[in-house]
Amino acid sequence: MMRHLQAVVVSLGLLMTMSANAKKIANRQTPPLRPNIIFILTDDLDAGSAAFMPRLKALLIDQGVSFSNFFVSFSLCCPSRATILRGQYAHNTQILGNRPPDGGFEKFYSLGEENSTIATWLQAAGYRTMYVGKYLNGYPGDAALTYVPPGWDEWYSAVKGNPYSEYNYTLNENGKLVSYGNTPEDYGTDVYARKAVDFIQRTAKEGKPFFIHLSVYAPHGPATPAPRHENLFPNAQAPRTPNFNEEDVSDKPAYIRNRPPLTSREIVQIDEQYRERLQSLQAVDDAIASLIDTLNATGQLDKTYIFFTSDNGFHLGNHRLALGKVAPYEEDIR
Repeated sequence: MMRHLQAVVVSLGLLMTMSANAKKIANRQTPPLRPNIIFILTDDLDAGSAAFMPRLKALLIDQGVSFSNFFVSFSLCCPSRATILRGQYAHNTQILGNRPPDGGFEKFYSLGEENSTIATWLQAAGYRTMYVGKYLNGYPGDAALTYVPPGWDEWYSAVKGNPYSEYNYTLNENGKLVSYGNTPEDYGTDVYARKAVDFIQRTAKEGKPFFIHLSVYAPHGPATPAPRHENLFPNAQAPRTPNFNEEDVSDKPAYIRNRPPLTSREIVQIDEQYRERLQSLQAVDDAIASLIDTLNATGQLDKTYIFFTSDNGFHLGNHRLALGKVAPYEEDIR
């Protein structure tokens, strides 16, 4: 079954090689004229954590193509997400931060940039389009809670609560507000995956190509795992790379040179957050399997391209930087 999957893994340095099977796929058949597209976007994913996602590896990485020199030009959520939506560098989108006046949803909205995005382009090309999960930081801002950006036939994105925690949030579901609580069934990543699966099942019957933008919050802090995953990886530690808590920073810029080495307490916190990040990614891994199972069951697998990526990378104690992004180092931009 999987030898027919047309998967493309666009990832923050997650893979170093193109699989032989993916090359065979590329050489064997003419791609569909209008293939289905599923774009899975994680939040703050570091490159190394993909090794802890077995379904991602088996179903996409081993069957697909990866781009090992894929870099973001701005390692921050909203600028990167605006770039994804419009295919422009941040200096062209003018989204230079997560909040006004530099950026955020409100600036993207006020500039009218939602009127020309991958959603409007694909919708005009005859695709059914779906957005599910995290949108631009600050959404919906001053717009109505029921506001749906142009180009999206179906829309499911949080407008209230704290969706980063995966519980107790309210989604704008195609103009209707639906609240979710704190039961296992309300876990955010699972909810988004179920909606994407339902969309595939319904749209496959219509015979139209579809585009799904599935934007999960994992592994962004607080990196809350699903209950079924919260005891995994009890002994995992953030990778102790040569630049972890770097001893000699004399060749680094002042903002690194002026930082003291990480304390033992900070390192413990980094390791704790690292374990929680890995745990939170397991529901994303489950979602990948559910999507592919559904594509296969509906006869859409041969017609679908799947992309997997993140808005930016994340450092975990590298160069004496505890937890975060924005720095111009590979941990943050790959």
